[in-house]
Order: sequence, then C-alpha cells, then structure tokens
Amino acid sequence: MTRRIDWIDIVRAVGMFLIIMGHTLEVYTYSIVGKLIFAVHVPVFFVLSGYLYKEKPFKKVFKGGNVNLLLPYLATLLNVVIITRFNFIFPNWIYNLDMRSFWVSAIYGSGTTLNPFWDKSLTINAIGAIWFLLAMYFGNIIFNFIIDSFRGNLYISGIVATIVTFVGFYLTDIDIWLPWSLNAAMASQLFYYSGYLIKKIDLIEKYGRFGCFTGIVLWIVSAQSGFLYLNIAYADSPILAILGGIGGSFTLMYLAKILCETKADLKAVKYYGQMSLIVLCVHLIDLNSLAISGKIYGTLAQTTGNQILAVSMEILYRFLLTVVGIIIIPKLPIVRSFYLNRTYPFRTKFL
Repeated sequence: MTRRIDWIDIVRAVGMFLIIMGHTLEVYTYSIVGKLIFAVHVPVFFVLSGYLYKEKPFKKVFKGGNVNLLLPYLATLLNVVIITRFNFIFPNWIYNLDMRSFWVSAIYGSGTTLNPFWDKSLTINAIGAIWFLLAMYFGNIIFNFIIDSFRGNLYISGIVATIVTFVGFYLTDIDIWLPWSLNAAMASQLFYYSGYLIKKIDLIEKYGRFGCFTGIVLWIVSAQSGFLYLNIAYADSPILAILGGIGGSFTLMYLAKILCETKADLKAVKYYGQMSLIVLCVHLIDLNSLAISGKIYGTLAQTTGNQILAVSMEILYRFLLTVVGIIIIPKLPIVRSFYLNRTYPFRTKFL
C-alpha cells in the first residue's frame, strides 16, 4: 500500500473547507473573497491528482474510476432521494424533490443548469457539487491517455494538455455543454499537467519559497481578473484563471508541506483531508436535501442585521455536518463500501 503524504491531506482539508465556504458566501459570493476562493478551491484537487499520477493501463484507470468516483456518485444520489422522501413529514426542513427532473440531472451530470445544445427549449438542472466526481472520472481518463500517448515527452504532453484545456473552455463559450461534466474534465487538463510537472521536476523542494511568492501573486491577479467557474469550464479570463489556479494550488501545497514539518498536532485536519470524498458528498446531500443552512442564515441576518455573523454561522453548520459525516459513515457497513471502497470493499465484486 502506498504511504500517505501528510501534507496532501492538509491541502485536501483546506480545499474542501474552501468549497464549503464558496457555496455559503451569500451576499459575499461576488466579493474579492469569493473570487479568491473560486480561483483555487476546485483546481487544487486536479493539481493534486496530477501530482499523485502514476501511469496505468486504461483498464486499471477505468476500474479505479468506477469504484472510487462513480460508486460515491451513485450512493450520494440515492441518499438525496431517500432523505427527500421525508419531505411530507418535515416540509420546512427537507426539500421536495422532482424525481424526473432529478434523475435527468443525475444522468446528464452537469455542474450548472443549462439548455442542451441539441434542444434549447429543454432545461436540465444542475446536479450540484458532485459534478466534480464525473469531471475527475473523465479527467483522469483523458490525462492518462495524454501521458500514455506521449510517454517521456513533457513538452508534447504539455502542448496537448493545453489544447484540450482551451477546447473545454471554447465549447462552453459557444454554448455546447457536453454531458457528464466533460467540458470541465477537458478544462482541467492543465491543472493535472501542472501537478504532474511539480512532482516530476520536484518544484516544491527546489523552488518552494519563490514558487509560493509567485503563486500568491498569480492567485491574486487571477482573482482580480474575475471568476473561474470550473464546473462549467468558464472564466472571465481563462489564461489568468489557469495561472491563478496553478499558482494558488502551489501556494497551498508548499504551505501545507511547511506546516507538516512543524510540531503542530494536525491529526484532525489530516483525517478531514483523508475523508474529503465523504466531505464532498455529505455537503452535496446537504445542499440538495436540507433547508437548514438557509434558515440559519435567514434568521440570523434578519434578527441581527449582521451579514458576517449570519454567513459565518451558516458555514459553521455546513462544516460541522461534514464532520458528523466523516465520523459516522466509516462506521456504517455497506454504506462505507460505497465511499471508502479501497478500505472496505464489497464482498461481491461487481465493478
């Protein structure tokens, strides 16, 4: 079994917390804070995947994706369906789900509500935060194909990754929204490649401080240029968004590595990062099923008039809910096999 790299779990934990924050900023969503968060909170996971990448035959990548990404996707969808069935008992706390619309969204797997290119009169709703699982599933396959096709040639691989990335952005620009978050999977390829390059050249060890400083500058410049919505492969300035996502990711990676070299007790943070898949899925279940966070925000904003307090308490609720999830789910037989299949495989292999 491959030994875990502690600082990577720290980065995952930070990334997941930023995702929760990004979905909970309310009136501050379009502030500079929101732009800084959106610039890096999803790209960092693709950069980490590139950093950890090892060449594998297609069959192994396909099987690994089925078990580690599609199984959690399916389980999360089922959990949303089950929870929303209780809407008739708790109509003020649980959303009512339109089953037909939900399953269409689940099959299409888009990170945003859209009108498909073949029929603009149709509307397909966003599936929510787990678009990321589909994007990574296909992103892994695409990146593995690129590296495998140009084995040993970083230059050509980089050119191809760049082309694929901008094709992803271009498709969104001309209103072609491919299913299964393929636009995002394509647009993520330079993030994969940058992580792969960071590991291959050992950039963190060789140029850590300089890279961190440069990364911070790029991160800020990209945020000033506008938003990156990787879920739909759109950015106000794609080139700056890519550079900012890479720079911000490098910054988080370097700082996490430095932090791990101190004597700080980071056990809880590392565990949160290790369970990042469960964190994401619990967060999606909350977003799609429960009305609690909105009530917390609305009540506090109305009674106190303090937006910062209201947003902070909403973030705290969503964070604590994911903490409950990572404590309970690993203890539930069968359920844990959907989310932690490498650790708790099903007795009968069906994927």
